[in-house]
Amino acid sequence: MIIEWKGILIIAGILLIDLLIIKAFGEKIKPETRRKAFHMSMGIIMLGLPYLFSNMVSVLVLAIIAFLTLYTIKQTRLKQSIGSVLYGVNRKSFGEFFYIISVLLIFYLSKGDKILYSIPILILAFADTCAALIGKIYGMNQLAEKTEDKKSLEGSFAFCIVAFMSTLVPLLLFSQVGRSELLSISLVVAFNIALIEMIASRGNDNLLIPLTAFAFLNYLLPLTQHELNLHLLLITAICVLVFVLTRIKQLSKLALAEVVVVGYLTIILYNWYALIPPLLLFLTVMRLPKANKEEENLVYDARIIETNVLLGLAICVIASITGLKEQIYMTYVTCYAMHLAVNTFVRFKYYFKMTDFQALMMSFLKALGFIFIPGLFIQRFCLNYEIDWILVGTMLVLLFGSSLTILFHKKDVEKEEITIKNGYMHLKIVAIYIAIIGIIQFLQTGVLLNGN
Repeated sequence: MIIEWKGILIIAGILLIDLLIIKAFGEKIKPETRRKAFHMSMGIIMLGLPYLFSNMVSVLVLAIIAFLTLYTIKQTRLKQSIGSVLYGVNRKSFGEFFYIISVLLIFYLSKGDKILYSIPILILAFADTCAALIGKIYGMNQLAEKTEDKKSLEGSFAFCIVAFMSTLVPLLLFSQVGRSELLSISLVVAFNIALIEMIASRGNDNLLIPLTAFAFLNYLLPLTQHELNLHLLLITAICVLVFVLTRIKQLSKLALAEVVVVGYLTIILYNWYALIPPLLLFLTVMRLPKANKEEENLVYDARIIETNVLLGLAICVIASITGLKEQIYMTYVTCYAMHLAVNTFVRFKYYFKMTDFQALMMSFLKALGFIFIPGLFIQRFCLNYEIDWILVGTMLVLLFGSSLTILFHKKDVEKEEITIKNGYMHLKIVAIYIAIIGIIQFLQTGVLLNGN
């Protein structure tokens, strides 16, 4: 395969000139404005890739050159000169590297479809830039808690409007999508990506925004108007459901945004029944027993919610790609049951002063009764899938093991704190046990295939 060096030199040269111009004329403007100016202009330049390159290898070479150049600038004295355009902001971020990765992935995934390539890049270039600048200048209504990255209502609204136009105009001018359909598609994409931008942090919005925009477009474009109307209704229903959840559990505003996005993604990736385990987790984790006075003052931010849904969402993606939705449903159920067991153990031990044995047994029984057993009924009677009792027995042992593991982790801890460090420690425990279940299922499937 021929590497298209001419295109690589053109793009690299334009990017270098762009960087030098912003450096030369941007000394009097704020560092954040300089950074976003390069962010937007880089996006405009990246729109030319499908017209300059016909193969993935050339774009990969360009990405490697850009990655090494940015890394060199960041690690040397160049950071204080030309690098001040990107690194003049005193904030730890990997956004510039995520930007390169996202463009590379979108180019590969779009497979030459200029609509599927250009809309995610347009949203990344313009909507993200507008959100940052509007939020910085006019952001009066802050959405974030102290532990979360700063986000404002004004910035998020600006993002949604620009994302809507970045989707609507290309579809209107360069596609055969009907007028009513493109309005619905643009609205769904803009609303969901705006929520994703809210909960993104440390520059990972440069990766999340284009990839999720591509995923939504790829999913929504083939749908009829009737199906799109159902999706609009679904999003509305999830928003109402999230509002109900706020009366049960103290969630930050950004955590609410994350719950809406995760709920919608869970349904479109898996099915309606996949929403039941996470819903039962959120409905029961702070109930039976009801939160005491000390717990009522706790606020669960977006990152804490992330640790409870990240693995479940990953399983949804696997189910969607492989098509093994019925086969791995109980693995998915067990994931959320483990999260309930781990969180419940912490509540019983530190907020209700139970003994280790009492907290261990109560957390296991609560997870068993509220998530695991309902999951079995759904798999058998709703999905009409035969239950593998040996595998179920293994899952029960590992479910108990998750509570037992958190007991040993907390053996010498006198007081529990709701921190991201603890959240990821809980996620790590659940991930290890779910990986064991996944390996067992894989080996079991291999045996069955060989047997046939």
